[in-house]
Amino acid sequence: MSKLKQQLTAVKQSNKSAFMMHVVAGFPDMCSSELIAKKILESGADILEIQIPFSDPIADGPVIASASEESLKHGTSVADYLNLIDKITKATHKPILIMTYFNIVHKYGVKKFCKKAKSIGVAGLIIPDFPFDEETGDQLIDECRKNKLVFIQFVSSTTRSDRMKEIMKHANGFVYCVARAGTTGKKTDINKDVVDYLKNVRKHTKLPIAVGFGISDKKQVDQLSLYADIMIVGSALIKEYAGKSVEDGLIAIGRFMKRLIG
Repeated sequence: MSKLKQQLTAVKQSNKSAFMMHVVAGFPDMCSSELIAKKILESGADILEIQIPFSDPIADGPVIASASEESLKHGTSVADYLNLIDKITKATHKPILIMTYFNIVHKYGVKKFCKKAKSIGVAGLIIPDFPFDEETGDQLIDECRKNKLVFIQFVSSTTRSDRMKEIMKHANGFVYCVARAGTTGKKTDINKDVVDYLKNVRKHTKLPIAVGFGISDKKQVDQLSLYADIMIVGSALIKEYAGKSVEDGLIAIGRFMKRLIG
C-alpha cells in the first residue's frame, strides 16, 4: 500500500476529513519554507502539496502567483527546490506531493524528474496543465507509473460526463475537484451547484474526492465534508504567514490550522 493510500485510509477510519495543504517552495525563502512546511505537517496536515514555482502559473490566483514570483527572484533552480523537498520528506511520515507545471518537468527531463521525485520520497505529482490525453511523446504518466508515483487527475463542474468517464480511467490516488471556475484564492460559496457537482463526481469514482480552490474556513470544511474526503487549502494558508517574520508566521500557521481543523 502506498504512503498516500495508507494516510487516507487512516484518516477515513478516524471519521475525519483529510487536509492537503499547499505551499510554494522557496517562499518567502528556502530556509523559511522548510520550517513552514514542517510546521504545517506538525499542525495536522495529512498531505503536503509543495509547488515548484513557474513563471507562468495559469491555475494560480494572485496570492500563490505572488509567492511563486518572490521565490523565483532568489534565482533558485529546480534542483535546489528538489533538494528542499528531499529535506521535508525525510522529516515526516506523511505523503508529500509535488505540484508544478509541465514546462518545469519537460525542461528538467521527464524520466529524470520522475526518478528524482521517487528517490527523494515524493508520493506523487500534480501537474494541472498535463491532462491524460497529452500523453504522447513525453510519457509523463507512464513514467509516474514506473516509479510508483500517483499522477493526480483534475475535474471541474464543466467537465462533460463522457470526458469524466475517460479521466477516471486514468485517475489514481484521489481525484482533484476544482470547486469553481477561475484561479485559486477567491473564496468559494458552497452552494447547491457545488454540492451537485461533487455528488456527480462521486457517481463516477470510488477514489477519494479532494476539493480545492477557495477553501479557507471551518464552515466551508464542515459543508464540504459531507461530499468530499480531502480539503485542499493553499492561498488562505499562505496569507497567514506572508509578510510576517518567521517566528510570527509559524505561530500564525498553528493558529490557522487549529481553526480550520477544529
